[in-house]
Amino acid sequence: MARKTKQDTEQTRLAIMDSALQTFYEKGFSRTTFDEIAKRINMTKGAVYWHFKNKTDVIVAIIKQKIAQSDSDTHQINTMEDLRNAIIKRAEHIEKDKKNKDFLFFMIYRMEWSEAVLNNVWEQIGSLCEIPDKKMYETLLRLQENGHIKKSIDITTLSEILICFMRGCINKYVSGKNNNMKLTTIMAQGFDAVTNNAKAENK
Repeated sequence: MARKTKQDTEQTRLAIMDSALQTFYEKGFSRTTFDEIAKRINMTKGAVYWHFKNKTDVIVAIIKQKIAQSDSDTHQINTMEDLRNAIIKRAEHIEKDKKNKDFLFFMIYRMEWSEAVLNNVWEQIGSLCEIPDKKMYETLLRLQENGHIKKSIDITTLSEILICFMRGCINKYVSGKNNNMKLTTIMAQGFDAVTNNAKAENK
């Protein structure tokens, strides 16, 4: 039997993560077993355990993967229009990529955050989860310093409003309760409504 290469091992790990996410999405975190994750991709439970010690390790790996993908999608934002486009692009990825939508649905509606799981996950990736909020604040602050946002605007407040607006839209979209909702349109119009009064007049 040929020895597995690093690429083979990584592909197996990714397949397990994909299987786990789909099973988590369908059944919830607590009701999912390693047997089910393995069966979905014709593997043994032992093979899954070789890559991950427990379900918490799997969800940590999935969250890290999604954060890295989101971070790689961002580009240098120099204007308010750049920021608007980046937010719309994020919405497009959720609309077009079922795995992204399934992940968000699971995290919002099917992840049973027991104290033990929450503490374990937060210990491993808490600092990573804070990055998106920090980037939003830093981006808005830089835009204000460069004259794109009025000096009178409190950036902390503007950042919190945008983050809450975006999360609210995403939560409602992935819930599936409004099938006619187009996330990109809502995000674009909402961004304009939130930021129009904040934009510097000469920009």
